[in-house]
Amino acid sequence: MNEELISKASMMDAELAEFLSKHPVPKADWSNLDKFRTARAGLAEKRLKEQGSPGPGFEEEFRTISMRDGFQSRIKIHKPVNGDGPLIVLVFGGGFIVGNDEQLTPLGRATAKAFTATTMTVSYRLAPEHKFPTPAHDVEDSLLWIASNAEKLGADPTKGFVLGGISAGGNLAACVAQKTLDDKSLSHPLTGLWLCVPWIFPLDKDLVPERYKNIYNSREQANNVPVLDKDALVAINSHVSPDASSPLHSPFNSKTPHKGLPPTYIQVCGLDPLRDDGLVYERVLHDHGVVTRLDVWPGVPHAHFAFFPFLAISKQAVTDIIMGFNWLLGTDMSAQTIHGLLAPGQIGA
Repeated sequence: MNEELISKASMMDAELAEFLSKHPVPKADWSNLDKFRTARAGLAEKRLKEQGSPGPGFEEEFRTISMRDGFQSRIKIHKPVNGDGPLIVLVFGGGFIVGNDEQLTPLGRATAKAFTATTMTVSYRLAPEHKFPTPAHDVEDSLLWIASNAEKLGADPTKGFVLGGISAGGNLAACVAQKTLDDKSLSHPLTGLWLCVPWIFPLDKDLVPERYKNIYNSREQANNVPVLDKDALVAINSHVSPDASSPLHSPFNSKTPHKGLPPTYIQVCGLDPLRDDGLVYERVLHDHGVVTRLDVWPGVPHAHFAFFPFLAISKQAVTDIIMGFNWLLGTDMSAQTIHGLLAPGQIGA
């Protein structure tokens, strides 16, 4: 990772630039919560309708589980009818203020089919109605319950137990993975971690290691890009009201961070204010002996595969995601085999 490569990654993809020249995308207003939620809910409903049924040999169901404060939270289970494969837990994105446990249904189905996995998509309560640390507590409580009930749910975590998330879900996955490692609280250890365009650091640079501060520039660089920019991060922060010193806000706040984490697959976008969160975290994990894999999608904004699915790089991204799970689970599946399991635009963030 060097400044030259990062500079190239921040140059807009030519196909995207041509599209935006003809179809300008208005700046997303994350501060207008009602309008933002209405727009995102409509998009999510459209995506879900396009999914249809899971197909023969696979089943889906919802379960309701208790959180620490008695709240009943929902999880969605995707699995083969007759399977005892690995366990995958997915956490949706949406800036902690939109989204639900059905957002990652396409990925839940794809991983269930590709790896005969039991894949759970979990819920968490949203800000600003439920501020920090409620979302992290809900994800932690859900993960602990799933681990304790894995065999009853048709999974065999000894074949693989992967936790992952997109965007805000990537933050929650990273923080909860670190916390459960610190607490030694999981009845089965995680064997893999998937962090897609994750938010790792607070809005300031204080937690960024000194050796990487010179390349931590994406927050400032991504001031005028589609989907997510620095203004959006400020608005999200005001909705969530996090404690920037808490280990549930950043894994860097752990008393014993980074050591002992499972193999971790990180994905970042070149035109994303969160780009350097993922790049720096991957380097720090590697420095601490964690096995890592990194994909950089140059020239595209945050979660481009969800909002610009027609781009060639977005089509590549969905293959990269499944191949990343292939790596985390230690299976030997070719990109050709997984073609068609997941399509760009199906995964929300």
